[in-house]
Amino acid sequence: MSMPEAVTRRWTPTVEQVAYAVIAVLAIVSRLWALGDRALHHDETLHAAYSWYLLSGRGYMHDPLLHGPFLYHLGALVFFLFGDNDTTARLSAALFSIALTLSPILLRPIIGRPAALIASIYLLISPVALYVGRFFRHDIYSVVFEILVLVAIVRYAADPRPRWLYLGAVALTLMLTNQETTYLYILIMAAPLAAIFCWRVFHPGLAIIGGLGLALALLIFVLPGTAVVDGGHHAQRDANGAIVVDQAGPLFGWPPLETEDNGYALLVRNRSDSDGGRSVWENGARYLADIGRFVNHPAIISAFIVLTGGLALLIWLIWYRRDASGATPWERALARGDPAATVAASLAADRRWQIALAIAGAIYALLFTAMFTNLLGLISGMAGSLLYWLAQHNVQRGSQPGHYYAVIFATYEPLLLLGAAAGLPLAIQAVRRRWPEAFAAGLIAWWSVAAFGIYTWAGEKMPWLTIHITLPLTLLFAWTLAKLMALAQAQAARWQEAWEAATTPAATEAAVPVDTVGAGDLVPTPAGGWHWLDEWRPGALGLPKGSLLSFGLLFGLIISLGFLLLLITVAAGPASPIRPWMAVLFTLTLFTLLVIGAGLRWSWTVTAALMAICLALAIGLYTVRGSVRLVYQTGDVAREMMVYTQTSPDVMRVIRRLEEAAMRRGGGTRLPVMYDNETVWLWYLRDWPGAIAVPGGRLNGPPAEDVQAVLLLQENLDRYPENRAYLEGFVIQRYPLRWWFPEDQAYRLNGSSLLDRLLRNPFDYETSAQLWRYLMFRQPPAGLGSTDFVIAVRPELARQIGVGLGGSLRMPER
Repeated sequence: MSMPEAVTRRWTPTVEQVAYAVIAVLAIVSRLWALGDRALHHDETLHAAYSWYLLSGRGYMHDPLLHGPFLYHLGALVFFLFGDNDTTARLSAALFSIALTLSPILLRPIIGRPAALIASIYLLISPVALYVGRFFRHDIYSVVFEILVLVAIVRYAADPRPRWLYLGAVALTLMLTNQETTYLYILIMAAPLAAIFCWRVFHPGLAIIGGLGLALALLIFVLPGTAVVDGGHHAQRDANGAIVVDQAGPLFGWPPLETEDNGYALLVRNRSDSDGGRSVWENGARYLADIGRFVNHPAIISAFIVLTGGLALLIWLIWYRRDASGATPWERALARGDPAATVAASLAADRRWQIALAIAGAIYALLFTAMFTNLLGLISGMAGSLLYWLAQHNVQRGSQPGHYYAVIFATYEPLLLLGAAAGLPLAIQAVRRRWPEAFAAGLIAWWSVAAFGIYTWAGEKMPWLTIHITLPLTLLFAWTLAKLMALAQAQAARWQEAWEAATTPAATEAAVPVDTVGAGDLVPTPAGGWHWLDEWRPGALGLPKGSLLSFGLLFGLIISLGFLLLLITVAAGPASPIRPWMAVLFTLTLFTLLVIGAGLRWSWTVTAALMAICLALAIGLYTVRGSVRLVYQTGDVAREMMVYTQTSPDVMRVIRRLEEAAMRRGGGTRLPVMYDNETVWLWYLRDWPGAIAVPGGRLNGPPAEDVQAVLLLQENLDRYPENRAYLEGFVIQRYPLRWWFPEDQAYRLNGSSLLDRLLRNPFDYETSAQLWRYLMFRQPPAGLGSTDFVIAVRPELARQIGVGLGGSLRMPER
């Protein structure tokens, strides 16, 4: 090969590749920067502690309360490779967050390169994705597996190669071993796939599937009765152990399900192989017997009969029932080359489905049994998890209102709500007109709607679960924006071609009488010339020349003017002659005039694309600002709704100063301390050989003379008056242990919250001002709530630890 040829063939990166490289670098920096600066959240300390226990040889037993084993095995691996601290505890989550940001690359052939790139950009800046992606909880791992399953589905449908099937099997099983949200995801994805298959192969199957779904929902959630329960949703039982019925079920008068009792859920959530000194086989039999108490309910038995019968009927009608011609619906679908039937038939080729099932079974068994050290994990992996979280639907931990996720998205991800509003009609249009990406776009749109609906319906609503809705909405928004741009570009190109054709000599000679022009003359040039044709020549992003610049400048001017008006109005106080709603109305009026003018000049399709691009850029800036503030500025202060509740910075500070005090005394972490039943100490005092646990937080007497510090919850200090007496001679300081966002004063509909007042009187000045101050500056409408802890130290250590909440460093006078 000659030198010129070698130079010619040298690889040169494309603009798209450079863009993804920049996104990758920014994702790495944003996910890893100051990763360990924030104290571990309550849940994070549990996850980190159990990962450390697994690494330390204490073993692992699956517990649905703490979700699946994937996180703990991965956490133990990271601790083994990089050591155990707050940074490495979150490292695996951050790495998965980086992978999530780049994962839309796998969807490029399906949803298009622009849409995939937009999705990656948004996942990079999304407040929800960034915050949850630096959080040692199960959700970030689950959503990575969720998008991989989506990739496997749409790529296998387009090109049924075994690798996509095996990718889907691995991702789905890892998702199952990680978190119980998998059951919701399977329900969301299975419904449209089954419906599409029946629509393509056997239309009446749709009615059978719909009837099955309705019947199962009624049998499990409607027809059983309700129990008499206490505040913790523990059911009252009679002398025979039967649940006391509060209200018998409708129609058949059935008693409540066992999962109405949270005590039953705690009973069946997990078991150890050696419980009670019994053999694993005896414990397994006992475990199955306890699960049988739920299964033996007439509603569940009926559900099994209905499900089995319905599926058997469907199988017979599709694969075995022959028509007058002697063919089954399945055979007819294959004969006409139906895509759904062809893809389904490929699952049987080369034993693909058996191999996929074997891969899934191996992963399930290895992780749920902790490498076969706890065999009963085979049962708790599915049965224990499903029953425990079915019971938690009734418990409704967090007690969030039905509009919780709508408030979260309106605050942190408004762009995704706008994207859904525009994207859902566009996705329906894609399916109706059978655009090339119709299957993927329709599936993503369904996923977005179903995820929002099912997580809103589910009993437990938490901010970290928002990521499961954010991901599909991001893909829908990205596809919508890219599609609007493509439609506008196509229209601009058509107009350009039409106008150019109208001004060619051939076209004009046919249209103009010969005696009116000389040989070779064109249509007489208008007085203003043909300069107006320049507007339809391709400009930035393929839109009409100059349209994006002029529209963008006017859009930016209106946004800036509206922001300035609101800022001045709120700062001026109630005496301001201009109310906040007036500033908003004035801004919206200007936007309306801008859209009408642009629509008349460039067409409504082009205007829609211009508006979408400018809104994405403007709201994107707000989104970036929200991400930076949430993650790097107030990530450990519960002024953010996404933070919800958070370990205060004082916990980490106190522990670090205890470590410094121990170092000064030459004992490392051997400084003798005592701690109560608060779970954060399990992590922060994990490698303190001098730490002594105080079960229940009740001291049995004065601490030994060598004990230098005692850590107690404030409630334990107050609950047991003898604790204060035993700590005589210690200096006691109080600090916030964890604090939480003032939900009642912000978004609950209780008659006095900010949201309540906004809905009742949106024109009230103080209400509008409070909303503005929260959205712009995260000033909540009330103070933070907190649970406190105290540290009692010997007088010589008091100054090293520091002053707490208004305390004194002096010993109390006797």
